[in-house]
Amino acid sequence: MTALNPVQTVGRQLNEVLELHRPELSKSERKATCLDMLKKVRIPLPEARLNEYPHNLSGGMRQRVMIAMALACKPDILICDEPTTALDVTVQASILGLMQELQQETGMSMIFITHDLGVVAEICDDVAVMFAGRIVEQADVFELFDHPKHPYTERLLGLIPDIDNPPKQKIDIKPITEAMFR
Repeated sequence: MTALNPVQTVGRQLNEVLELHRPELSKSERKATCLDMLKKVRIPLPEARLNEYPHNLSGGMRQRVMIAMALACKPDILICDEPTTALDVTVQASILGLMQELQQETGMSMIFITHDLGVVAEICDDVAVMFAGRIVEQADVFELFDHPKHPYTERLLGLIPDIDNPPKQKIDIKPITEAMFR
């Protein structure tokens, strides 16, 4: 929500990315690319949005602008650090769907950094679970969810609410943390 500069228009910020990372483009090519990128990430009324400031946009549209900025550089790998934080479930689903479509269209790889296991299950092929700054388990997403091997992964997956069987008591995570440091 705060990655965009609040005192610069969306168009200026997109243009700056192109000036820095694609210097071969002329001014008119940069403007056309900015417009094309906003269309690609499905920003409504993209021509008007180029002249707007971030505070004029919803959270989902700001997220789309950030995706457009990242994709304007034509990356081979896109690193997404908590890309759906603070978005409601509907907008989150829309953003994830858009990112998957753009990934298929461009052939880029994506690295998702998230604590949201729902996002992991939805979008990831392979998963690396980190604890205390180290990878403690790495597996195919289905294998990891079905057969976790590390105690931290087991406990982490155990914290996912089961709407069919709600917990009878509050879960205390202190023993989980203590067990990991033994």
